Amino acid sequence: MKRNIILILLAVLCLTSLAQKNSTLYWFGYVKSEYEHSFAEEKDNSGEFDVLLSGLGLVADINDFSQAYIFVYGNYPGVNGVDSTSVVVRDYIGVLDVEARFKPIENLQLTLGQFVTPFAQEHYKSSSKIDFIKRGYVVANSPSYRDIGVYIKYKIPIVTAYASLTNGSGMNTFDGNKYKNFSVWAEVKPIEGLKVMGGTSIGKDNASDSLAEDQRFYSAGLSFSYGHLGLTSEMSIKDYRDQTSDALYAYGYYDIPISSDILHWITPGFRYDYLDPPLDLDKTDRYTFGLAFHFDESKWLSMLRINYEMIDGESTNPPDNLIVELQMRFD
Repeated sequence: MKRNIILILLAVLCLTSLAQKNSTLYWFGYVKSEYEHSFAEEKDNSGEFDVLLSGLGLVADINDFSQAYIFVYGNYPGVNGVDSTSVVVRDYIGVLDVEARFKPIENLQLTLGQFVTPFAQEHYKSSSKIDFIKRGYVVANSPSYRDIGVYIKYKIPIVTAYASLTNGSGMNTFDGNKYKNFSVWAEVKPIEGLKVMGGTSIGKDNASDSLAEDQRFYSAGLSFSYGHLGLTSEMSIKDYRDQTSDALYAYGYYDIPISSDILHWITPGFRYDYLDPPLDLDKTDRYTFGLAFHFDESKWLSMLRINYEMIDGESTNPPDNLIVELQMRFD
């Protein structure tokens, strides 16, 4: 804990020092807070307030070819999971992204550090810009959300491609073996409004060398937008220890413009997603009804969202959930 705070303060001081000399420093951040009510009579905490995420980021343009980026988070109240036998404490402050970026030629970026693993749109998209409060099950069926390593990004008008080499150990975690994981992901926009996506990740789990097992992930998706209408579908497959698990989501939304000084958009949406785990475990279907109120013209800086989740399991009957989220972001 203390080491994380010291590292963060050092990084902030270094970036501030750069900005004072010959660099440009950008700040951004956001807070996502929620109230979640579970319609289960037996749950003691059926209604609960929480802070989903509070983050602060810094980007320093050192020169035309080099850039430094750091993104840290803060948790409140620092406790995650309390029952009669145990209390699981989480850090108040932690590091999400730390990247040293180099741009030797136009459209090409080389990054070394800790970053979001490129694999699928739902996996890669910023938490402050996803279309529902909770991510789709595709993320649970993907590689480590953040990892430590190197990646390259190449972008031209119709293609954005990523390739990464990482430890495979996950965020803020030491590597458990000598093996590295390789991931690629690409977006292709053949025509206006249409996006085709796909990716794969090949590597091993984070067990020691003699116990490490192969794991492979595959993703594919389509996204279409026309005017204020948006439609997206994406799937992922995980192959691990000769067992496969599948996940898929499909959703649609419609942005309704509002002529008001306070309210600029109202966005109703609906998503269906499912997770089919290996070993004949319980398949889960989830239906999410969403309604978002956007208080800025760009949609994502200030918003209130309401999501109602209906979850069905093959052998269980999870309760429905009502979630209300307020997000404030600055760039």
